[in-house]
Amino acid sequence: MADFCDIGAERTEQMLSDALEARRLRAARPAIDHHFCLDCDAPIPLKRREALPGVETCVDCQGLRERRK
Repeated sequence: MADFCDIGAERTEQMLSDALEARRLRAARPAIDHHFCLDCDAPIPLKRREALPGVETCVDCQGLRERRK
């Protein structure tokens, strides 16, 4: 019979495996190049899009998103 430590270790291992798989799947998808911010519809500068492939928001909106977390 498994004790609480064994159950916790198995759950931790499964969560880590799931997180790594999700990261691998995200990395395998091609980045979508957004020309306009998804939040405010402002144009995203080319230099920002080149620096961060797949970026979805302008600098201001990204800052707002990060402060909400």
